[in-house]
Amino acid sequence: MEIAIALLGAVLIYLLQRCLYRYYWDKNLSIELNFSTSHCMEGEDAYLTQIITNQKLLPIPILKLKFQTSRHLIFYDNNNSQVSDNSYRNDLVSLVMYQKLTRNLKFLCSRRGFYTINQCDIVCSDLFITESMAANIPLNISLYVYPRYIDQIYINPAFHKILGNILTKRFINEDPFEFAGIRQYQIYDSLKSINWNASAKTGELKVNVHDTTSSQQVKILLNLESHTIWIYDDLLEESIRLAASMANLLIQQGIPTGIYSNGRDLITKETLTIPPGSGNNHMTSICEGLARLDTHLPPESFVPFFEQLVKAKNENDYFIIISFYQKEDLQNLLKTTFYRKEDYYHWIIPINKEITVSVDSCFNPYITPWHITE
Repeated sequence: MEIAIALLGAVLIYLLQRCLYRYYWDKNLSIELNFSTSHCMEGEDAYLTQIITNQKLLPIPILKLKFQTSRHLIFYDNNNSQVSDNSYRNDLVSLVMYQKLTRNLKFLCSRRGFYTINQCDIVCSDLFITESMAANIPLNISLYVYPRYIDQIYINPAFHKILGNILTKRFINEDPFEFAGIRQYQIYDSLKSINWNASAKTGELKVNVHDTTSSQQVKILLNLESHTIWIYDDLLEESIRLAASMANLLIQQGIPTGIYSNGRDLITKETLTIPPGSGNNHMTSICEGLARLDTHLPPESFVPFFEQLVKAKNENDYFIIISFYQKEDLQNLLKTTFYRKEDYYHWIIPINKEITVSVDSCFNPYITPWHITE
């Protein structure tokens, strides 16, 4: 009789806990996932924070958190990860009543990009681990991984060559608000520049001298179109790093810089257009735009894309072209576009063991071959 009562009690306890878990397992149970930062640089570490809170008397013996993210976010604790086309996490936690658990999962941002986690599946077991309950939690968290800046030891020679061209050939305007001094009147001076007070004191015509300001701006043209059927991922990614590095160095020099690319945005599917600007916020916009370029989407044909920019160019524009595409149509466009002395540009050609420089010798003063060493 005692054994029967004990068995009946055990059955009742089992049925009661199963009923409780079926209806109350997810009550006052909250799951939060957040990246430790909104952005970081390619090659840097970051954290994914999990905050699980159980605000009820019912303990959670086993709770599985399942979500997927990009395989380019490499978790150091990979025991709970399966990596194929994406990285699939399956983390297990256990919570007692009224417990809050915080976990930080460290990962490496191995490649630039825009990464999101849109949902998390949770699976809970009852006390006897005989039954499972599941739910889906919608998420909306994202992380920008900016392209890595190229080490200045390697990029400085190309940058200083370009900067020298910009400083030497830039268009100079006189700024009427920057007074520099007074000098003798010359026949080419306008009457409105005469300083009548100084002229009356000296008995000779004197004119005001103003400082000059540069209206020069740089437009970086990033081409992600290949001239072969093969996709050279190393050249594409290095081209994007070059664009980011050049923009950063130019903006540090106070030169308004913009980015234009025929590559397509991961979200909008549109080509990238960021007009020239300066300052930290502008550089952030450039980095975000480059991070969201999807090299798996077919880019717009580069030559027509370039032609549209050429039509809108003015005498203050300096073009930096980053392209391992070297076909004759691009070379002919450059020859017909930049045939005058006051037109100027520089062409950086990323190359590897398979892609080499194959352009007309007339371009030699205007090109920099960029060898990928990695």
